[in-house]
Amino acid sequence: MEHIAAIMLLVGCTPGSLSCEELQAPQVAFETMEDCVGALPSALGDAGVGKRVVHGRCAPFDPAWEEDNVEIGWRMTSRNRLEVHVRKVDPPADGIVVAENARPVGIGLH
Repeated sequence: MEHIAAIMLLVGCTPGSLSCEELQAPQVAFETMEDCVGALPSALGDAGVGKRVVHGRCAPFDPAWEEDNVEIGWRMTSRNRLEVHVRKVDPPADGIVVAENARPVGIGLH
């Protein structure tokens, strides 16, 4: 498997960022941060249809992390800036999760 060094996240918002949702990026995982940043303008242009405002960000991803133990979070700041947080999480000791407000990463190189 190739190493992942960066991930791309796209978020579409209503004007004023009152409501935002994650959008499908044309490619999620990249071998270098430079590759991700280079692909971001095209991805933003392709996703910017309709009446939504599209925000995008590349975030570093530690290649040593196992994809199953990673959580990606994002938020829009009061200045309409997209912040992305990628962090390693430990699986539950007993292997059971009762409730969780996160989704699996499920990324891979194309």
